Amino acid sequence: MIKKLLRIMVVAFLMSSNVYAKTINIEDKILLNVPENFSSIKLEADEAADYYKEFFSSLGDDTNFYYIGTENSIQFANDLINDQETLLEPIMKKMELKNFNSEKSMINFVSKEIIKLMKKKKYQGIIWVLVSDKNLENTDYDLFEVVESLKVMNKTEMNEASLEYKKELKKELSLGEIDGLNLKISKFKIERNKIDSPAFDLKISANMFNINWDLEIYGYLKNDKPIIIGSECIGKCKGISGIKNKIDYSNTVVTNISSENSPKIIENLQKLNDLYKSGVLTKDEFEKAKKKILN
Repeated sequence: MIKKLLRIMVVAFLMSSNVYAKTINIEDKILLNVPENFSSIKLEADEAADYYKEFFSSLGDDTNFYYIGTENSIQFANDLINDQETLLEPIMKKMELKNFNSEKSMINFVSKEIIKLMKKKKYQGIIWVLVSDKNLENTDYDLFEVVESLKVMNKTEMNEASLEYKKELKKELSLGEIDGLNLKISKFKIERNKIDSPAFDLKISANMFNINWDLEIYGYLKNDKPIIIGSECIGKCKGISGIKNKIDYSNTVVTNISSENSPKIIENLQKLNDLYKSGVLTKDEFEKAKKKILN
């Protein structure tokens, strides 16, 4: 009996170990550990630019966009962006034949139909990746300045900054003011990732037509170029949650600061930041001195 139990445990362990058995390489800029049945496709910028316009506006024109997921999930997500009318046409035709007694009955009908459509299309959620060939300084200088200020912060200061930015984000999203969409920020954190780059970790959850929608976004700079990874789940999904834990940093090479000099550089930047905060240095003097240290 004990031997049989051990065999079952070993088989279960081997099966669970092979769930994330594949690594997808996006332009040698990011490696993602994903399930074996996942693949990736590159979308043309104009196909995704409208849907993800807030990200494209910060990353510049030389931005590449990728979908990662099962073949069926990629197709569903792609249709949702580029051929939404055809995708939802069967539901719209059914609605035209219905005579709803109330808004609630209509919402219940739509939610059931959307769930049936996703099951039919075998949608299991999607991962997307945005990578840019341009330095953030050249595409969104305001955001670049924010990242530069985060580089010299300690953990406590980063936590305080996270709370402030979360408040600003709530205002921009106008939470609670969108009819029928119960939208909330379930997580927002600024942290240092494994390549010592300030990274933002954001999770947003919503409910529309009685269907849960979850969005995860993780962004950071690698060699001063932005990388943003996201996962989107409508309803129930598989293999896409915990997006930041899927990043494989094992082959990551950061060229902006050598490991030998980085402790001294960070120390000098922190001293410089203290002088700027105390008013000893002007903003212009601070920027010039910072560039001199980094160079």
